[in-house]
Amino acid sequence: MPSFERKGPDNLQKLFLYLIIFDWIALLYLASELTTLSFRQGVSTSIMLATFNCILFNICLKRTRRSNDSYLIYPVIAAALLSFILIAYFFLFT
Repeated sequence: MPSFERKGPDNLQKLFLYLIIFDWIALLYLASELTTLSFRQGVSTSIMLATFNCILFNICLKRTRRSNDSYLIYPVIAAALLSFILIAYFFLFT
């Protein structure tokens, strides 16, 4: 019986990579607009961003356990840390 070998990334991995890129774009946009947000906008943005990062981190952990995609965890952890720093900056210094 011949074994199956993938010739490239599957569609789920491509979607996951696009979600990581979207996360970084959202973080950069939030960093540039952080000082102009009202308190209500900042709270809602912080909740959405924290939720998105938690979901992305859980997907990343499941994905890296199943395959040799451990390199994907580094940008997700860096984005989660940056998200925490931005949220802390918003609540403590603005």
